[in-house]
Amino acid sequence: MKTLFSLKNKIIIVTGANGGNGSAISDGLEEYGATVVRADLPNYDVTDINDLDRLVDDAVSCSGADKHITGEINGLVNCAGVTHGNDVFDYTDEDWDNTYQVNLKAPYELSRKVAKHMKQTGGSIVNITSLNSELGFPNNPAYVTMKGGLKQLTKSLAVDLGKYNIRVNNVGPGYIKTNMTKKGWKNNREEIENRTILGRWGEPKDLVGTIIFLLSSASDYITGQDIYVDGGYLTKGL
Repeated sequence: MKTLFSLKNKIIIVTGANGGNGSAISDGLEEYGATVVRADLPNYDVTDINDLDRLVDDAVSCSGADKHITGEINGLVNCAGVTHGNDVFDYTDEDWDNTYQVNLKAPYELSRKVAKHMKQTGGSIVNITSLNSELGFPNNPAYVTMKGGLKQLTKSLAVDLGKYNIRVNNVGPGYIKTNMTKKGWKNNREEIENRTILGRWGEPKDLVGTIIFLLSSASDYITGQDIYVDGGYLTKGL
């Protein structure tokens, strides 16, 4: 039981690892013993299929001199994401396509590639969704659409990969203070705090515990689920 949340000797890929959330997640996983392969620009472009192949190869071969690390991929956190806000009538095809490529297609392609290396021993995939996968928000049709699609992709993959003991779950951040949310922090900070049960914005570190849980043996009987780390934002009515 003392090792229930341990990630010792596990190889885990984190995309978007240079961002606020991705960096905090990567640091937290390493503190719990994981070998983290951090994927982000400029070293890896998740919209480039060749880069995804190289990323998987690098993860498989990252065991190095540690004989206790097998070279198998044990976990994946699809955290990379982009947002392009604009009025629906002015929304460009380029912004729509880029959001699709990064926020939905990349997790699909990378999850399939990683799952091939998990088939023998099992593993855990965590997709980072959003409040936008549950609620409509203004002036960002692509982001809302792709996060909603990612939520359902997780459930599809959980069904298809469960027979290999590969678990797939969603973690949906609430309002976390990062570069991506700085506009909301500037313009709607108090309104969002008042809507949030715990009365504050989240920090990237608030996501770490839930993700450690989902990547560790503590969650061995959990798959296909949505866990929102949102301070109670989705729950609060009036």
